[in-house]
Amino acid sequence: MRTDLAKESRQHVTDVSGVREYTEYEDGIEILRIEILTDEAAARLDKPIGQYISMTTSMEMMMDREQRSRISRLLAKELHRLAKHLNNVLIVGLGNRYIAADALGTKTAENVFVTRHIHMHMQDLLPSDTPVVSAFCANVLGVTGMETVEVVSALAKQIKPDVLILIDSLAASRMDHIGCVIQCNDSGIAPGAGVGNFRTILSKDTLEVPVVAIGVPMVVSAEAILESAGCSCVNDREKLSDLIVTPKDVDAMVKDASRVLSDGINRMLFGDNYSELEKLLR
Repeated sequence: MRTDLAKESRQHVTDVSGVREYTEYEDGIEILRIEILTDEAAARLDKPIGQYISMTTSMEMMMDREQRSRISRLLAKELHRLAKHLNNVLIVGLGNRYIAADALGTKTAENVFVTRHIHMHMQDLLPSDTPVVSAFCANVLGVTGMETVEVVSALAKQIKPDVLILIDSLAASRMDHIGCVIQCNDSGIAPGAGVGNFRTILSKDTLEVPVVAIGVPMVVSAEAILESAGCSCVNDREKLSDLIVTPKDVDAMVKDASRVLSDGINRMLFGDNYSELEKLLR
């Protein structure tokens, strides 16, 4: 079953060692932390070794402005578990901005507070402990003719960030996870893997920079929907595996999710200076 979520992989494969798992609840939000420790566990779960944090909310919470603010504060706290050094940070929004379900990365990156240009030309305007933050929207191979890993690697060599934060739309195997689960990890991301369009993984190994990947599922395969409904009457399931389904209001879901992610990233990066920088940069 195709899924980008370690949470779902773990639900499908329970009889495996080499995994640490911890769940807590905070104000109705489930926070699941999974750490994949061994090559065997990574192979069984089809996820690289690393830490995976999943925050599960609800559609109603993601649509409510006050609830989104609360979720973003929790997200900032969880991101601090994965990103240790934040003096120079490069944010990269992945995906195709012209396809609604794939636009989460670009919409999020566009709303992160960028400060590199101010550090270079007007540093006195910023609090002394403000990190250097750059943002870029990478687009997809079919639009640029370049592999995402080539573009991001070239940027990283120029910017020399302490950490790369990658944002992308994900694929789930359950409809009720669409738009409601935020996953963060330190193992990287393979653009398009959840829908079978495998590209080179963006990770510390391929980019030579620590990576934090953040995403929210916006699509699910038709095969997964039928399987979750217990339908076994379809003869040609192989064709169904190529059909990707997304909700009709996915544009609104992406808009809400991008607000949560960008706000969470901004709060993680700027901490006590968040409000001051919001006034300066927005």
